[in-house]
Amino acid sequence: MPTLNPTPAEMEKRIVRAKTIQPKKRRFEASGGIPAKALESIAADSIYLYMAPGEGVGASSQNPGVVGFPGLTVNLCRCPVGQGPDLHAHARTLETFMCLSGQFEVIWGDDGQYKTVLDEHDMISVPPNVMRAFRNTGKTPEAVLLVLIQGENKDMAADVQYAPATGEKIEQAFGPDVRQRIEEMGWRFDAVLGSKVGEAA
Repeated sequence: MPTLNPTPAEMEKRIVRAKTIQPKKRRFEASGGIPAKALESIAADSIYLYMAPGEGVGASSQNPGVVGFPGLTVNLCRCPVGQGPDLHAHARTLETFMCLSGQFEVIWGDDGQYKTVLDEHDMISVPPNVMRAFRNTGKTPEAVLLVLIQGENKDMAADVQYAPATGEKIEQAFGPDVRQRIEEMGWRFDAVLGSKVGEAA
């Protein structure tokens, strides 16, 4: 097969410019009626979708900077000190974090009982079905985390599960309609915590 020689104009469609990419929360506020503050209360402050397959529904496929191959999304998360997402799980996809600047504490376990610190260029890969979260714990005003999500294309878009308590928090602070809109974009509040299964019996 012969090689290709795309023009600069053609390659420009495959470039994401940091100065112009918009965080997801702004797009969801504009198009889905989800207040940015609602997303900030449970997700990273600013999530930038650099690349995704461009198929499916939900937050992991909506308007990526570059449409890539199936099975991979590339996000950049910017968090002020102390900020990060609530504990959540991905049931069918692998999520990998690499600290690009600053310092992040990565927390995991049903109750967030385990933790480690990522310094610049450290990386951790969290397997499916593990509750996880991260926070900017550094001394810089803003830290940047590269987030890669890998899995079957059909599973990519709607594979974020929060504990029911997180859904209740959203409903109390922003109302049931905002919770419903968040669920419609593929984030759910129905994670079954393994440590709680025995308690219900």
